[in-house]
Amino acid sequence: MSGRSGVAERRRTIRVRGKPAGYQEAGAGPVAILTAGLGMTGRFYERSFPAFASSGIRLIVPDLPGWGDTPGPRTGQTPEQTASFLVDFAEALGVRRAVWIGHSLGAQAVVEVAAGRPDLAVGIVLAGPTGAPGGWRLVRQLRGLVIEGGRASPSVIGAAAREYIRSSPVRGIGSWLRHGRHDMTARLPQVRCPALLLAGDADAVVDRSSIELLRHRIPQARVHWVRGATHALPRGHAEAFNRLVIEFVWSTAAAG
Repeated sequence: MSGRSGVAERRRTIRVRGKPAGYQEAGAGPVAILTAGLGMTGRFYERSFPAFASSGIRLIVPDLPGWGDTPGPRTGQTPEQTASFLVDFAEALGVRRAVWIGHSLGAQAVVEVAAGRPDLAVGIVLAGPTGAPGGWRLVRQLRGLVIEGGRASPSVIGAAAREYIRSSPVRGIGSWLRHGRHDMTARLPQVRCPALLLAGDADAVVDRSSIELLRHRIPQARVHWVRGATHALPRGHAEAFNRLVIEFVWSTAAAG
């Protein structure tokens, strides 16, 4: 497959823990590994591959266990289990240092990677991050997703539907419930690398107070709000997402 920039985008498989693991990548240079939101694969983030590759960055989006071409537990897994897979995945690819990007629930696993294996994380980006504690958290998220359905563009809804058609509802619900019991803030003080928090000001799933809580708990964090963006920021406002993350990747590369 080739992006609009003419940069080749590749879908590949590698062995992780003796089992196949699918992933999508494009580009060469500093590595950025994007951890997808619930049920998503690299297909949902296809608008990012040409921009990253053209900027001299190698963008990799693994299929998380149970999704896409990576087998996994039928009832889903915890952020800690996903983080363990991501560490093994990076090592299987020979990646020693990367900027880790987490979207939605994927942000919780990225925090676990950065906190538990700081040697692997040159920086982290949390886009529409879930995981902040609060009463009725899952109920608030569910309500937010319903609102998002009315705010997201038809192209975003179509891309998400394309992914969910291929996935298991049992696995999706199980993963969502397991992430709902995870308190990401307990790990944030152990994140010592630079962090960028991205959120849309029209995001109905993640509120401003949650983002501010995360900002205060991460020693080297800054926040950027994307005007008009919803929870599907990397897809619905790909141009802004790509620009901000690419700038961050290169700033961490220069600092390191």
